Amino acid sequence: MGGALGNKIAAPKLYAPEILEPISRREGRDALGISQTDMFGYDCWHLYELSWLNAQKQPQHAVGVLIVDAASPTTIESKSLKLYLNSLNFHCFESQAEAVDVICRDIGRVTGSKVTLTMLPPTELAAITREPEGCLLEASVQAAGTELHAGSWCDADGDIAKQTLVSHRLRSLCPVTAQPDWGTLVIEYLGLPINFGQLLAFVESFREHQEFHEQCVERCFKVLMQQTHAESLTVSAFYQRRGGIDITPVRSNGPLLPEYWRMGRQ
Repeated sequence: MGGALGNKIAAPKLYAPEILEPISRREGRDALGISQTDMFGYDCWHLYELSWLNAQKQPQHAVGVLIVDAASPTTIESKSLKLYLNSLNFHCFESQAEAVDVICRDIGRVTGSKVTLTMLPPTELAAITREPEGCLLEASVQAAGTELHAGSWCDADGDIAKQTLVSHRLRSLCPVTAQPDWGTLVIEYLGLPINFGQLLAFVESFREHQEFHEQCVERCFKVLMQQTHAESLTVSAFYQRRGGIDITPVRSNGPLLPEYWRMGRQ
């Protein structure tokens, strides 16, 4: 992949929508043997370095919540998104509404789908910050290795259970730079009881796995559906921010409305 990723590039001082780089979703999905029709979901990006000039050339600042539908043919490479946002720092907009319209137009052009952007004052960040409630896997499993074991992930004789399972041990590697990405995995599940040891070992197996954030979540979603045959399944990964941006990909086997919230660690 050329362009911004993996290269040293100075922050642009002029509006530069052409710097945005798409990443095709199809390649990763083809490798997994899935398509966009196999799941629902979205990617929630929090943009902490969102700044522009108003009509009086006074700097404005906001925290942006960007929603990109998982059905879009492409996503945005995060470093190019950071550089694009930097290019707005000295650009004048008549209003915040105009800034939102331009940003959505530029990003939507690259993703091939409509995107939404909500701007929040930095002082309101606490209003969308919370911690996931559920069973913490690493506190429920006495010991777990980083290798999966043969056998069923579920108790076939158990009763259907509705659970929210959480692990803070998610670590994966950027496929271009090989730098680690850290996050919290949240699994909302309705189905036969899951073996927590197997599930935690699966989460830990990503520690040296190289894929983009969205691809890691889709891999988790596919494997969990295959292993558990869940009636209902939603997988979310709250990845810590890099370069003033964090991302939370969410995938589900049913339609769902986007949620804007973030974790404190992000």
